[in-house]
Amino acid sequence: AFRVRAGVGVEIASAVEVINDLGFDTLTFLGVTVLVVPAFRVVKASPILGFFCAGVVLNQFGLIRNLTDVKLLSEWGILFLLFEMGLELSLSRLKALAKFAFGIGLPQVLLSTLAFAAFELPPNGAIGTRILQFLFNSRPDLVNIRSVDEAIVIGAALSLSSSAFVLQLLAEKGELATRFGSATLGILLLQDIAVVPLLVILPVLESQNVVEQSVWPMLLAESLKALGGLGILSLGGKYLIRRIFEFVAESRSSEAFVALCLLTVSGTSLLTQWLGFSDTLGAFLAGALLAETNFRTQIEADIRPFRGLLLGLFFVTTGTSIDMQLLIREWPNVLSLLAGLIAIKTLITTALATRVGLTFQESVRIGLLLSQGGEFGFVVFSLANRLGVLPLELNKLLIIVVVLSMALTPLLNDLGRKAAGIIDERSETKEVVRDCHVLYTHNGHGCCLFS
Repeated sequence: AFRVRAGVGVEIASAVEVINDLGFDTLTFLGVTVLVVPAFRVVKASPILGFFCAGVVLNQFGLIRNLTDVKLLSEWGILFLLFEMGLELSLSRLKALAKFAFGIGLPQVLLSTLAFAAFELPPNGAIGTRILQFLFNSRPDLVNIRSVDEAIVIGAALSLSSSAFVLQLLAEKGELATRFGSATLGILLLQDIAVVPLLVILPVLESQNVVEQSVWPMLLAESLKALGGLGILSLGGKYLIRRIFEFVAESRSSEAFVALCLLTVSGTSLLTQWLGFSDTLGAFLAGALLAETNFRTQIEADIRPFRGLLLGLFFVTTGTSIDMQLLIREWPNVLSLLAGLIAIKTLITTALATRVGLTFQESVRIGLLLSQGGEFGFVVFSLANRLGVLPLELNKLLIIVVVLSMALTPLLNDLGRKAAGIIDERSETKEVVRDCHVLYTHNGHGCCLFS
């Protein structure tokens, strides 16, 4: 009996300690929010960058006691963000998103995956390793990819962008309803769908079956099964979720309504995870199913405070992922990989966007805005390190590159806006010169036709 009581006492003490740690972390984050948001508004910079810098500082001074649980809580911010984006969509806009998703998003993921994978091949002697060794005298064992399939998985992880950073910026600038915003959202949604093949390949790599057989037949079968399940979920949820909201709304209880919103986001996210998709896609789908209902405005008002605070917490925890000692020691490699990531994704996305009816200015903006790495890259690199696919330091190096690229998103967005403005000015100048030329040839009794 004494042992049982002692064991219960230890469990209670541990639970109390966890609660105290979370309480301290909550106070720390609320203090950061009160300081960061007004300060960065004053200097006309995005609060996202402020939250990221705060995460780096808090991690260096060890001010976050329970980082694992805080990161789990912060992921709710992304879910609420995607849920709110889904609420903003009408049926006509969803059709427009499909054009951008499959016209830009799908080839972008494929081409970026191939481009990044090419630098990781051939196995045990990657091109990227030789380039870094030549430029910076890096260690020859910097990269050790055992097979083509593993190189493709890592390349695909780098091809994905950060929905949280990009969509928050578009919401701040009020650009989600524009054609530029719709195209960006369509690409990000396709990238969420592209997570399915990665989730299928990674367990195969973990079981080490990749050496014995190809993953592609299994990949095709699992993807088709997941897409079928997603279709059934969409059709069933369209009627079921709306009926539930109507029933709860009749009770006129604000508490029950907010609880139903939270339940909808978490429930659809878990269902899509069970189908093999990302949880963010489930949250977006739930919002899209409720977009045409009379509850849309009330839902947005209820979830907005949760979304803002939890997204800020996500950006803070993102900043804690940087190993400052490794960054200082390997800064030439970090800058090279970061520049390569941004350049390759910008070029590919810009070239594809011009082929689906977007102007060159819009294409350049989208290319720069989506040139960073995404949150899912953390998952892939962590698993790759556990499987022995990547050396420990290279794994940390890639995580640093992804985090820094995410932190540069506000600057890349501003750079895209300035580049679009310069392109507009040059095109207007050429138009004026052309008109003057036509007028001159006409008055000079000449004849000149311009297209």
